[in-house]
Amino acid sequence: MGLTEADAKALVSEGILSADYDEHEEAIEFYDKALKIVETGEIYLNKGISLVELEKYDDAVTCYDKASALDANDSLIWYNRGVALTQLERYDDALSSYEKAIEVSPGYADAWYNKAELLKHKGQDAESENCFAKVKELEGE
Repeated sequence: MGLTEADAKALVSEGILSADYDEHEEAIEFYDKALKIVETGEIYLNKGISLVELEKYDDAVTCYDKASALDANDSLIWYNRGVALTQLERYDDALSSYEKAIEVSPGYADAWYNKAELLKHKGQDAESENCFAKVKELEGE
């Protein structure tokens, strides 16, 4: 008898629990087992998050790319992709990811904030200030 999607969900739950205890290598093993049963954006997203925690940014971006191919309308995927790309100093790609996260979820304050920080880093101060103002608006300040 083969493994089912219910088995995959149980494996993902174990992976999330492992990640909560900073056992990211173990978490990735659970996610990989789940991915052998079914491929979902959620599993690739969670695997990518653990890879970032292990500072394996290129591998994380690969996971986020697979996740976004499966679920292009998940702003968390795009946001986390931006975080990994920022660590790789691929600022233009990171900016595009934050913009996609904002397109999917216009009220995503963290994505606006990270976009503002990148624009500031690139010397685009006026655009950066507009994004920081949006963060304040979203957070009710």
